[in-house]
Amino acid sequence: MRNRRCWKSEKVNGRALRFGKVGCYKIIFSFTFASLLYSATAFAQSQLESEEPAGALEEVLVTARRISENVQDIPMSVQVLSAAFLETAKITSFYELQFNIPGLVIHNVGLFGAGFTLRGISSLGGSGESIATHLDGVYLADANLAITRMFDLERIEALKGPQGTLYGRNATGGSINMLTRRPQEELSSEIEAAYGSYNTLRAQGHVNLPFNTGAFRLAFIGSEGDGYIRNTVDDRTFGEADFWGLRAALRIDSGDRLLMDFMAQHVTDDGGSGELWGPVPQYLPDPDDIRLTTVTLANPYLEKESDFASVNIAYDFGFATMSSITGYAHSKVRNLDDCAGSPNWEGCIRGADPLLFDQWSQEFQLVSQGSKSLDWLLGANYFEGDESSYFHVLIPRLNPLPLNNEYSESEETAYAIFGQATWNFSQNWYLTGGLRFSHEKESGSDQGTGVRDNPELTTAENDWTNTSWRLGLEYTATDEIMIYANISTGFKGGGVSTTRLPNGEFDNYEPETLTAYELGANSQWLNRRLTLNGSAFYYDFSNMQINSTFFFDNALVNDTENAAKAELFGLDISGDFQVTDRITLSGGLVWMPKREFVDFVSEWTEDVLSGNTIPRAPEWNSTTAINYQLPLGNRGNVSVRLEYNYRSSFYFTKENNPALAQNSFGLLNLFLTYEPADQNWRVFAIGRNLTNADYYNQIFLQSSPGYPATWEAGLSVSF
Repeated sequence: MRNRRCWKSEKVNGRALRFGKVGCYKIIFSFTFASLLYSATAFAQSQLESEEPAGALEEVLVTARRISENVQDIPMSVQVLSAAFLETAKITSFYELQFNIPGLVIHNVGLFGAGFTLRGISSLGGSGESIATHLDGVYLADANLAITRMFDLERIEALKGPQGTLYGRNATGGSINMLTRRPQEELSSEIEAAYGSYNTLRAQGHVNLPFNTGAFRLAFIGSEGDGYIRNTVDDRTFGEADFWGLRAALRIDSGDRLLMDFMAQHVTDDGGSGELWGPVPQYLPDPDDIRLTTVTLANPYLEKESDFASVNIAYDFGFATMSSITGYAHSKVRNLDDCAGSPNWEGCIRGADPLLFDQWSQEFQLVSQGSKSLDWLLGANYFEGDESSYFHVLIPRLNPLPLNNEYSESEETAYAIFGQATWNFSQNWYLTGGLRFSHEKESGSDQGTGVRDNPELTTAENDWTNTSWRLGLEYTATDEIMIYANISTGFKGGGVSTTRLPNGEFDNYEPETLTAYELGANSQWLNRRLTLNGSAFYYDFSNMQINSTFFFDNALVNDTENAAKAELFGLDISGDFQVTDRITLSGGLVWMPKREFVDFVSEWTEDVLSGNTIPRAPEWNSTTAINYQLPLGNRGNVSVRLEYNYRSSFYFTKENNPALAQNSFGLLNLFLTYEPADQNWRVFAIGRNLTNADYYNQIFLQSSPGYPATWEAGLSVSF
């Protein structure tokens, strides 16, 4: 019988919104990881007599602070997804990856890419993201570039908290760093083929060719299948996994001092056309099936292409290493979709043909070789980005004429100088300080024939400066325990729009800023078989950029306001436990009891939203996993990974509309791999969302349902 004390309802705007077993889940998941560790410890004692003693956990090297170092030596919250994990999970998109990084929420915005939320910080307005993404050290300023398909990666680093000093603008809530596999010194090649749900075929592989002074690596991926979103108007399906990618990398190592890496990549993705075409939940054809849609448009499409190239050069001067990181990226989006997510939007057609974005950047870094007392880094960065689009929207219920039928252009430039130093002022005490000066400029123009367009060419521009800083204190109690305290700042760049507000002025908005306070510890126990890291954080958010939509003189106006102040605080805990040589436990938890606007009154609508919960910020977010290795002697080895990822309820909008909310849910995934003793090939089987949980990647004017229960099986062969 259902225990009613475990169920919770909250009143929002006078309406009761039922979120499910929130009370019980708070209890269960706040202690899930601790219970697993406690139980595993007891289990280990009984197993150690019959199995070989477990060895220490492997050292994890990262470049989160622009230098290679052990993640346990970094005085801030950093989560790493290794190449081994990425190989096991077969993850190709951020929509799947988000559940393995507690605190990360990714929402779909169709032709405009995706939005990132990390520990409650996300882009609620403006043109940029609040979470920066980097590929091989190059900042990706466009959301379609950031959300591109992933393959042949060395690791992914999630830096939580503002990274304004070393990473600069739009790293308000943190940075997601993707590192590709570099060419290696040994000859190798691999090819993998898999088949799974919705008749999806996937193939990927690589070849690595060394030579006297370096190596060359070629990697590829391709996928094609049917969609998981079914149309009730006809027999079409949408949301198929159709994409392909190719990457070439060259490494030249001319000696002890000079190292050069060249990389070029292309990805085409035309399978996401249905991801934002579901009606909002209250207008679903069948309330019990969230993966139904009502598309009437005859030829909808969403086609994305991206190109990326980088040159990384490092030269060792002896006292310091000079690095040069040059990057170029291009994205092209063609889109036509049925945007009728509710009866009020019946007949809605939206499209961009094309939406283009180009960027190039240059960064120089001078990093000391380190000494007993002082480590330092100096850097300079320049960025330039250009965007253009032909965009049109028709909503017959609002106006028989197109609301938008315009061509627009925008250009942004930014430059910064920065530095950071760590001083070992006492035997076990370290003081870190960092500073970054940034200047940005943005301009835009548009002209169109739509009802909301400017009939004449209209231009606008704005510029701003920012100073970001970091101050940290670190104490190494032992070789395995480090305690730290940080104060850091971050900012998201301002912007300009040619939209005219009711007062006749352009819709210009200033940067938003975040000051973060964090107290944490990194530790290892039991001869480094157990790693436990945790931190408490408090965020003070000012000048938040918030999008508001309202009617003025019978016209729909979109405005970005610097109207909000918000506060967040919580705990972030993660751990790994090598119980025995066969069993490893891992998990993570983010708990945010407060994540709300403390001062927010809309300038134009005069809506009072103070006290509302920040969108896309669940109170609880956790992941737990158990890995088991079963040796079969000379027949090989079987690997099993069982994981459960949980997320409590949250809203998709600042108004906290209960109709646009996600209930709490969890995803249960299973990964099986058999590898023979000769290790030349392996077979695998994967089951995702085994309980067939319903969840959304977005609910606004339309909905983007997540994947149902799926499976995949395949073969990988190495040569």
